[in-house]
Amino acid sequence: MSAAEQVKFDSNAIAASLGPKWKMFCELPFRTDVPLANRIEAFAAPAIAAMLENYPSTKSAPPGLPWLMIFTAVLTSKTHPVAQVNAAIDMLEAKYSRDSNPL
Repeated sequence: MSAAEQVKFDSNAIAASLGPKWKMFCELPFRTDVPLANRIEAFAAPAIAAMLENYPSTKSAPPGLPWLMIFTAVLTSKTHPVAQVNAAIDMLEAKYSRDSNPL
């Protein structure tokens, strides 16, 4: 399998697994005052670590790609209204652009 084929295969596998994991994560009890951006960030930390550990091709991906995959999973899972997810994404982008850690 070529490197490009491996990346595509890995991306599809990651995308297929993130949505159901996000839905399970949403069943965890959070206080009602915890913003969606904080919930996504809490989900992203172990999700990105798992991506890097289980799919070596992601190690050479642009730093924003894992975040894009997470945002896509959150949006396609339809657990929250699109406007609410987009607002959370905007908050995370603003936070990480200040910290110089790209999403």
